[in-house]
Amino acid sequence: MVLEQIQRAAPIRLYAHCDGPRPGFKSDLKNVKAVHQLIEQQGAQACIELRTLFREENLGLRRGVYEALNWFFSQEECGIILEDDCVPDLSFFTYCTELLNRYRSEKQVMHIAGSNLAEQDCQQITTSYLFSNLAFVWGWASWRRAWQKMRIDLDGLEEFERNYELERFLGDPIARKYLLDKFEKTRAEKNNSWAYAWLYSIVRNDGLCVVPKVNLIQNQGIGVGSATNTKKRNKRASLQAQAMEFPLVHPDHIQVQQHLEKKFFYKTQKSRWRLKIWAVLRAIGLR
Repeated sequence: MVLEQIQRAAPIRLYAHCDGPRPGFKSDLKNVKAVHQLIEQQGAQACIELRTLFREENLGLRRGVYEALNWFFSQEECGIILEDDCVPDLSFFTYCTELLNRYRSEKQVMHIAGSNLAEQDCQQITTSYLFSNLAFVWGWASWRRAWQKMRIDLDGLEEFERNYELERFLGDPIARKYLLDKFEKTRAEKNNSWAYAWLYSIVRNDGLCVVPKVNLIQNQGIGVGSATNTKKRNKRASLQAQAMEFPLVHPDHIQVQQHLEKKFFYKTQKSRWRLKIWAVLRAIGLR
């Protein structure tokens, strides 16, 4: 489905990365070979020029995505990033292209998201998109200038925790503790996330993220047994993709709408009641 949508969008160049087989998983050898063949066949049909990075050894989600994006941004000033289970509406490509050009030199804008799981809470927004401190990575776009600030190992986290005023970032104190806990676990490699390292890098640099008014991406990997981080079924996270209306209506100012930040957090991280349960378990040493 992703390659079919990319083919419809007809990019000039397509960069495709595939991690290597995991040690001890015999089926990976066959599956990885099938992915290579699919990319070489359908990927070649989708664009004028296809560039591939096929790993012989498995780097894992964190290092694999990080190194793949380093490879991509070493060759391109900006671009659109899609994982295999994130299927975009066709309008996503036009939306990203226009905003990549519009904010090319705006250093504060570091990320263009395609997904919005809180779209119902954004119905009163009169513009086509808004800005947030949170980064949603189910289909997104960015620039080399922004990715150069990525710190995969969360360098400087202690200083960040001491000096950064997260009160202006998230109004819920439990949500702030949750996010800092995720940053600490990511640095300690207790999870396999590159996305938390990217969010940390954006927040640390006072960056902002563009969020579309409507959800442009459907994640088809939710609740799939082979998924890395989203094995449980989640109806809310499986939101259908919609089409963006054009011409885009741009905000007059680059600023966060604070009343929506909690909505974004509860829809993408933990709901309000699950966050309270997490805080109780953490207080008694079970988290």
